[in-house]
Amino acid sequence: MAATWRILKQAMSGFLAHEALSRGAAIAFYVVTSLAPVLLIVVAIAGLVFGADAVRGSLVKELSGLFGQQGGELIQTMLARSSDKSSGAAASILGAVTVIITASGVFSEMQSGLNRAWEVKSPDQPWSSLIRTRAASLGLVAALGFLLMVSLAASTALAALGNYFGTHAAFALPLLSLLNTVVSIALFTALFAAIFKVLPDAPIAWRDVIVGGFVTAILFTIGKSLIGWYLGTTAASSGYGAAGALLLILLWAYYSAQILLFGAELTRAMAGPTPKPGDQQENGDGRSKPALLQLDDRDTWQPHRFM
Repeated sequence: MAATWRILKQAMSGFLAHEALSRGAAIAFYVVTSLAPVLLIVVAIAGLVFGADAVRGSLVKELSGLFGQQGGELIQTMLARSSDKSSGAAASILGAVTVIITASGVFSEMQSGLNRAWEVKSPDQPWSSLIRTRAASLGLVAALGFLLMVSLAASTALAALGNYFGTHAAFALPLLSLLNTVVSIALFTALFAAIFKVLPDAPIAWRDVIVGGFVTAILFTIGKSLIGWYLGTTAASSGYGAAGALLLILLWAYYSAQILLFGAELTRAMAGPTPKPGDQQENGDGRSKPALLQLDDRDTWQPHRFM
């Protein structure tokens, strides 16, 4: 318990010291501006298996549960306008390039926030760093599409099992609901672990990002339910008219960004001090083993382990 409390204390101290509240606002802005391009790419990837219309409908239904009917309709309109193929070839190519650049913008802002959490700076190689960031961002967007495919497949299988067992056993529905939550946490763990591993300019061992991704996935699952409940039971957007749906999405993106950044601080607290590029080694168990660290005078981080 003492180690857990120290980790939480360090994570909260880092969260406040690294200005996560304002950085979360920047991430939320980029999420809103990049939402349509990211969803368009995700739908295109998942649509290779399930069909674009089916994926789009499932996605709108899921997001409507978070943002309400207004938010769902806004998402549907975004996807419809972004996928409009009535333009010519040149306009389509220009649109595709714009989609790729815009979709990677949110991950660039995430990288900045994660670098601040790990107290590292991007290498002094502007073009190579930019290319690396954009490539990593597109890889994460593709990973989102793959995870959506897995999620849709799991949801379809669980729905089929629910229809079968629903008439045979009363305990089946709660069990399937629990299984659905487990699958969701597993997918979020994979996503957050990939974000913590790929985006920061710091060498981090896979075991550390997997543990951090799992803890963040738990927090995100709980937070998603609380945020959905809050947005569904308050009149946060009632005074904004047609812009109310956009405000709900912005609020959700902001709260989600806070969870992401706090998860990064937890990951750093569990992993220990940040190794400099080239200094990282790994122990036999796959954990980060920093060497010759030069930390800021303000930095009081010490490695702590649960075991």
